[in-house]
Amino acid sequence: MFLALALAGCDSRAPAPTSVHGKVFFNGIPLHTGTIIFTPDPLRGTLGPLVRAELQSDGCYVLSTDDESAAAEGWYRVTIVALELSSAFGQDGRRLVPRSLLPDKYRDPELSGLVCEIRPGQENCINFNLD
Repeated sequence: MFLALALAGCDSRAPAPTSVHGKVFFNGIPLHTGTIIFTPDPLRGTLGPLVRAELQSDGCYVLSTDDESAAAEGWYRVTIVALELSSAFGQDGRRLVPRSLLPDKYRDPELSGLVCEIRPGQENCINFNLD
């Protein structure tokens, strides 16, 4: 009987991965480059790997983990990094240096203020409007 009770409370199956897509805007314009990263929020009960996507030229993204275009259900803190190379002149002449297209706060999950929930069994279209 003890074994039956112990097994009844255990479910070793991980949540099924769920498709997640969306679009990122900065000041009302689609962000044409960058990386969006979803960090599981353990304070809200979500554990697991980071999930990420490269932004397309129209601001669209599709999250993926390893070889799968999906993410586990739950709550995530979101960060976005968008860099562009620009010319700079130094003592050794002209060179390309990375320049952030977004305020620094969007690179830190503690400061970005971006959170979302990925829900199972439904379309997860999650857009971000940054300013």
